[in-house]
Amino acid sequence: MNLTLRKLKNCTKWMYSESGVADMGPMSFNDRIEVIQSGQRRIKLFVDFWNVVINARNQCKDFDIHVHWDRLVDHLVHQTRQGHYDRTTGELAGCYIFGSKSQSNPQESKFVQETLDRYGSQSGLFFTFAERVPKQTATMCAKCGEQVKLTSESGIDVMLAVEMIKHAFMREHEYLALVSSDRDFVPVLSFLRDQGQRVLHVATGAPDRDMRSITWAQINLQELYSDLCTIQHEHYIALTAPPCEEQLKQVLDAAPVTPDQIRIIDITEKSEIKDKDLDFLMSSLQLYWHKKDGAGVHYSHRQIGGGLGEFRRQLASGDLTGPLPCVVRDGVAQIQFHGGARWVVMAGGDMGSWSKLFANR
Repeated sequence: MNLTLRKLKNCTKWMYSESGVADMGPMSFNDRIEVIQSGQRRIKLFVDFWNVVINARNQCKDFDIHVHWDRLVDHLVHQTRQGHYDRTTGELAGCYIFGSKSQSNPQESKFVQETLDRYGSQSGLFFTFAERVPKQTATMCAKCGEQVKLTSESGIDVMLAVEMIKHAFMREHEYLALVSSDRDFVPVLSFLRDQGQRVLHVATGAPDRDMRSITWAQINLQELYSDLCTIQHEHYIALTAPPCEEQLKQVLDAAPVTPDQIRIIDITEKSEIKDKDLDFLMSSLQLYWHKKDGAGVHYSHRQIGGGLGEFRRQLASGDLTGPLPCVVRDGVAQIQFHGGARWVVMAGGDMGSWSKLFANR
């Protein structure tokens, strides 16, 4: 069958004549072909790359943060579940991640390339990085009254918004999701709402009232970064506390690397790890603690009354014990000490690298 194509101002619909030539007439947005399936939960995600990365990095002061884009996607797909008793899973219909890059910034270019190398080949993830072109704007200085030139990123937000509208026309989904806290997206969110689209707003920073009010559902990444991200660092990190001095010596003696490749952090000392970093690290590693004579009850660090200061004090005094020392590599716990001369290899760890610790098991 031959198809004749011609450009129209509006959307098009197909009508086939007896001659086999397609005739196209205009149709409105509301007359488009519907492919949304009842009971299905296909979702398309549209992600503002740097908005996510910058807000994730704000979770720590002295550690770099690595965003696991695959975990983020899996979590958002899971959010389409219909209620607590829904055991089925949604389906990713595509995750479109948009960002800019600067050739004049080698460190940033390297970071973008590492992200593409790690995630670019994963099914359903589509990365678009455009060369950053500064947009010149100007404002008046409130103090001196002189004109001040400003530069800002231009183009990526427009590209993302256009893609959301384009995919809305395709109707290959039941949900769309915007992952950004940039208020520049308020107009496109309002438009998609008026067209009957179910749009999830995934706030990367503090939730915005206007963005919440015009979207189908809201998700706050502030509460999830410790699950979706890990710290990024060189070599090994050994987390410890004063009562663990003997076990720390065992770690250093059994280590597969030289001592200069192990960063030792006493987590009871604020001078060695700030509260913000400690909170993120404890949550990310999912470490749990028990009180002396606590009858086996386990606590997260946030459940210890008195906040992080009291948590540090009780660890230093031995009133609170847990999986220390804990050796971390690439942001993930490899081995932990669980008392009774018992070392434990965590998922992904390598017992062979620490064979001395397990020689007498």
